[in-house]
Amino acid sequence: AWTRRWVESKHKPDYGRFVLTAGKFYGDAEKDKGIQTSQDARFYALSSRFEPFSNRDKTLVVQFTVKHEQNIDCGGGYVKLFPASLNQEDMHGDSEYNIMFG
Repeated sequence: AWTRRWVESKHKPDYGRFVLTAGKFYGDAEKDKGIQTSQDARFYALSSRFEPFSNRDKTLVVQFTVKHEQNIDCGGGYVKLFPASLNQEDMHGDSEYNIMFG
């Protein structure tokens, strides 16, 4: 279950909620499931920890895929890599991060 790996921030009570779904467009309804935002015009905050690693003398590649299905005029998604000290349940826009892109 994705909820064991991912933590939704509780910093603000009006953050939008994530759901597991294949969305409106998919090849296989089960295999193509992913985490999706469930409400329009909301901020979202979701994080997952991973094992420490070093890319010393190697290229670091961070990749994510986004499938925007909503008809909205603005908005978007991005990824932040946070330090290990992040309090995931209190993550917010001013939380310290190391890398951001999207």
